[in-house]
Amino acid sequence: MSHLSDAEQRLIDEVEARRDEQVRRTAALVRAPSVNPYAGDETAADEYEAQMLFRSYLEAAGGSVRLIDVPPDVYERSDIIGPRGRDFTRRPCVVAEFAFGSGGPTIIVNTHMDTVGAAGMTIEPFSGEVRDGAIWGRGSSDSKGNLVMGLTAVEALAAVADDLNGRIIFESVVDEECNGSGAGTLACRLAGNRGDAALVIDGAGLILERGCGGVLTAEITVTGKSGHAAYGDTVNAIEKAFIVAGGIERLKARRAAEHPDLRLNLGVFRAGSMAAVVPGEATMAMNISYALSEARAAEASGRPYGAGLVMDALEAAVKEAADADDWLRAHPPAVTWVKDLYPFETAADDPLVGIVASAAADVMGRPPEVEVTPAWLDAAHMTVQGGMPVVGFGCGAVGTAHSADEHLDIDTAVAGAKSVAIALYRLLSG
Repeated sequence: MSHLSDAEQRLIDEVEARRDEQVRRTAALVRAPSVNPYAGDETAADEYEAQMLFRSYLEAAGGSVRLIDVPPDVYERSDIIGPRGRDFTRRPCVVAEFAFGSGGPTIIVNTHMDTVGAAGMTIEPFSGEVRDGAIWGRGSSDSKGNLVMGLTAVEALAAVADDLNGRIIFESVVDEECNGSGAGTLACRLAGNRGDAALVIDGAGLILERGCGGVLTAEITVTGKSGHAAYGDTVNAIEKAFIVAGGIERLKARRAAEHPDLRLNLGVFRAGSMAAVVPGEATMAMNISYALSEARAAEASGRPYGAGLVMDALEAAVKEAADADDWLRAHPPAVTWVKDLYPFETAADDPLVGIVASAAADVMGRPPEVEVTPAWLDAAHMTVQGGMPVVGFGCGAVGTAHSADEHLDIDTAVAGAKSVAIALYRLLSG
């Protein structure tokens, strides 16, 4: 049963009246490629043009807009392990402030503009085609549809609500994808953006995410001895890497027994140049998901909040495998930490969870799913770096993010905008 007030019903009607504009803007953003420069394929670019387009939307909505550049040492300054050597040229965050009345809380609305690469898509990746009740193309679901969903909610709020107090800080950030570790969200925290609560408009299916797991990314380099394949004075790095991979598989099995919902994924194996050459080096890269309890246990042991104990376990597994082989014992594999992205949880009984859940329920006619997702969200930075409660709530089409036929269901996106508008209304009128 809906519990909408008259003012909230006007807000719903205002969002519905903006349906065509929401579709048009989302399609236009899809047509402005913003592939992360570290996507690893020929579509890699930057976010600049799409960010400038979104900036124009924010200014048209009446926001006070500024750009926040990402410092090259953003991860070091935030005291986390993040990818090294990232270039943030032409990659600003676009931030807009919307003021309502006087006093009141500050709410941060945040999501990312960058997308994964588009190579191998089965549809035209940047067409922004509208058909079959959906918008098609890279970024439609993750996360340009969410950006426009959030903006539509804020615009509707500004148009019809005259009894609110507080402000909304809307952040369109960069470098969430492609081993990006939330650099844009971190830059906004370093720039001083703080709120009483945050809503990260990311994810799919209008599922409320009140937490996420952590993720550790590691690279392991195994050294052999290169040479001509016809002669014997060589050591094949691929064969030695298989030995190390066996140790990783044993760690994977142990972790699966302890944490069935978490994953260790060996996602990259690089070695060799041609069949006639014995490879002298092999590189493996993997993601290891980890739990909030593991991050807290690391902190309790005197390590930073994060994956310290998981790091120890991986290093021990690699050493155990290497010690069983004469060559590897003499030439130990090198472990490099690419990123450590900590988990977070906002308590199930936190008022923010209740407000967003009730708003979505009143719009959809049913309670939304509420979960702690094993996938990582840069919402974690809002809590760990920003000290504020946060939830994730996105309108993406379930299962289509990063897919070959990525698309966004229009009805879901409009329902999401209505839900976010009601949630923001309640947060600023409390």
